[in-house]
Amino acid sequence: MLTLICNSSIYLYSDCRPAVTITSSAGPPYEASYQLTCAADGDNPIYEWSGTNGGNSFTADSYTVTLEAGEFCLICTATVNSDPDCSTSEFRCGSASGKY
Repeated sequence: MLTLICNSSIYLYSDCRPAVTITSSAGPPYEASYQLTCAADGDNPIYEWSGTNGGNSFTADSYTVTLEAGEFCLICTATVNSDPDCSTSEFRCGSASGKY
């Protein structure tokens, strides 16, 4: 639910934290080259990934991530309304086998 109060160009949003889900193109078990996709409710969400991928430090600003071989622990943060107070995170950890 979005409540919008307008008073002299001041807008206040309530209930703006989006529901965030992470889905995989396949698995588990996961393999290198599988993709994790982040999806959020709300208008024009901005996605940021952080954590580790293939055992290495990782950051990205897209809604998908391609898994590298090895351990991963990735956090997707979705922000709506270009407002940091309107953000929610979800994470997925595991291991991807194979070469990529």
